[in-house]
Amino acid sequence: MFNLLIQNLQKHITLTDTDVEQISAAMQVKKVRKNQLIIEPPEHCNTEHFISKGCLRLYFLDEQGIEHTLAFATEGWWITDLESFFTGDPAKYHVEALEDGEIFVLKKDKLEELFQTVPALNTYFRKLYQNSIISLNERLLNVISTTADQRYIRFVKKYPALENRLPQYLIASYLGVTPEFLSKIKARMARR
Repeated sequence: MFNLLIQNLQKHITLTDTDVEQISAAMQVKKVRKNQLIIEPPEHCNTEHFISKGCLRLYFLDEQGIEHTLAFATEGWWITDLESFFTGDPAKYHVEALEDGEIFVLKKDKLEELFQTVPALNTYFRKLYQNSIISLNERLLNVISTTADQRYIRFVKKYPALENRLPQYLIASYLGVTPEFLSKIKARMARR
């Protein structure tokens, strides 16, 4: 059941059979339905979520009710509201299932226990969080320093499987453009 998770972990750290048992025992398996909210402000977020099957997104809802997609996560990725997870403050971001699927839920207190009993997880999550910071900085630079066409090209190159898996309006939200403008970008690209 936890093969994808364990394989993901073992790409970065070495685990004993006992470590694998402890990690597996700490995880909760949760089936999710399309459009189901996993995290909804202003709840407090005290869980990390590993995607076993499906696609989820992290988004912010502004005061005008406009959704701003910040990230997508598919099989083998983690997703949560990191700020709420670390600080204990109410969540600011929604996490929504975009497809029916399955996630493994790891509560913060269980993660803290695992850090004590499986020290290699400290290294894994440090790398995970460092990569998250790098990815967010890269995304911020892309938004402020590139054209919408360039952002779309980078998105397709970085996440080739997502273009056909996601509705166009969500990709547009991620790129910071309207769906109509994304259609124009795609039409320009097709003519080239």
